Amino acid sequence: MAEVSALTAAERALVEALDRRGVRFMLVGLSAALLQGANVSTQDIDLWFEELGDPRIGEAVREVGGIWVSGSFGMRPPGIAGDVLGDRLDVVTHMHGLETFDVEYAGALSIEIDGLMVKVLPLARIVASKRATGRPKDQAQVPALEEALAVIEGGADPE
Repeated sequence: MAEVSALTAAERALVEALDRRGVRFMLVGLSAALLQGANVSTQDIDLWFEELGDPRIGEAVREVGGIWVSGSFGMRPPGIAGDVLGDRLDVVTHMHGLETFDVEYAGALSIEIDGLMVKVLPLARIVASKRATGRPKDQAQVPALEEALAVIEGGADPE
């Protein structure tokens, strides 16, 4: 039977390429919540980079056959594109209700994903951000996130 992987081969290669270059980033949003046991679903992986203008991001993306859209000149938001990487990777430009990247990174968890250690925003901070956005789609996720947080923090039984 084939091994199940959370990342595609190209996504894994990108994480490795970013790590080799020393690019600081973390997984945020529902993909990060899933890794911490939240009963939610998402179709994308949200990446929050320390500095979107860092040329090493583009180098890493190009190394794995993708396209880095830097968002220069305010024409469009930054993003990762290309057939090889698909459309699951979203670049986050701002996290509502949170501190600076540096502060949040200092409190990030290190979680193993497919043999790679990746920085992940803690569930409590994901909840804080979802609450702060005010968007209905984010507010709808808060109860499931809070339930998972209660289990993590207090060992409560979600039933």
